[in-house]
Amino acid sequence: MKLQKLIMLFVAVFAFTFMGYGQVEPGEAPMFGNVRGGNPAHSHNFGKVSGAVQSYNFKIKNTGTTTMHITDIKIPEKIGVTVMNMHIPKGKEGIIIITVDPTIQVKGKFAEMIIITTQQKEPGMITTKEISFTVAGEVK
Repeated sequence: MKLQKLIMLFVAVFAFTFMGYGQVEPGEAPMFGNVRGGNPAHSHNFGKVSGAVQSYNFKIKNTGTTTMHITDIKIPEKIGVTVMNMHIPKGKEGIIIITVDPTIQVKGKFAEMIIITTQQKEPGMITTKEISFTVAGEVK
């Protein structure tokens, strides 16, 4: 009987824990990004790339109440990434410059993801999130 109650308690805790992950308020949704289909503002197709280096500027807006710090960047091979603002004040935008150099890139189609990890320190809480940027195109 005790084992049966223990199993039921475990199942209840397990179920309520995972139900909570599905409950995202509309105000919290930007923190997690657009899960279905990605964020179109964080995608760019270079099209056909040949000759000179091509670049594209992505913008990151700090909608928090404190300074946003970029703490990590995951960069795929042969894609250039320049972060213009490692510390973005509240209400301001930072710029991430993505470059593709056709002289070092393998010929053919490419699709790469750059992941930026940010951190904000609020009173009593530290929020860390990952923002992904997708670039694609074809090197001729």
